[in-house]
Amino acid sequence: MAMLGRLGTRSACRALFFSGALQANAQAQEVFGTIAGEWQAFLSHRIQQDLALIQRVTHSATPDQILAAYSEFWQKAAEDYRKEFAAVTKLLTKVSRKAAAVSQTATSATSANEFLSQKAA
Repeated sequence: MAMLGRLGTRSACRALFFSGALQANAQAQEVFGTIAGEWQAFLSHRIQQDLALIQRVTHSATPDQILAAYSEFWQKAAEDYRKEFAAVTKLLTKVSRKAAAVSQTATSATSANEFLSQKAA
């Protein structure tokens, strides 16, 4: 009889584990979808900037205008990438915190369930 109780406890622990894993996966998919959308919007913006540079350079009449166009382009690109990496880092930090919280909750629930089943046996 005690063996059946342990099997039930193991099944319950597995169920809690998989429930927590599924919850963490759903949250991760949501955040990674947000990151993908953010990155796609960023790349779209940068492509527009690349095309604007080409147009500006082709309409430049002097070497100084070309130099100014490239200088401003690279300064803006560096700033854009810095901001984008900061935004993506913030989103990754968010998903890490959520995953840790879900993992902690699942671990606590499993530990409590095991403790209760050991007392009952």
